[in-house]
Amino acid sequence: MAPYQHTKEQGLRVHHLANLGGLLAIAGLDQQPPDLLLGAFLEIAKRLPELSAARIAEITSAGHAKLDERASAKRAWKSWQRAKELHAVTLTSSQIVRVIAALGATPPSDSAQLPSVMAALLDRSAS
Repeated sequence: MAPYQHTKEQGLRVHHLANLGGLLAIAGLDQQPPDLLLGAFLEIAKRLPELSAARIAEITSAGHAKLDERASAKRAWKSWQRAKELHAVTLTSSQIVRVIAALGATPPSDSAQLPSVMAALLDRSAS
């Protein structure tokens, strides 16, 4: 059995999520339990739309200053920019089989290979 291979997009997503974890550590929250963190994030997500533009600018400025302090602003910004180009799509095996067939190829019999075959076909069709 061949080892699982990540697509470029999956690698970018993992990199972006790792950077988000880094932001959590920079904020000093990496020792908090996951349920508390998620609750805090849900609270922030609920309140963020209610903040004034001036308050959002203040919060953004404080975050930017901390990133500059750690010399990681460029890396975090690039990761965020790349992540904006990613789109999460969940497909069933039968849907992937139909995409592969529509691209003119024969789907593999091993369902674990479906995503990588489809990605390769889409990459080839884009070039």
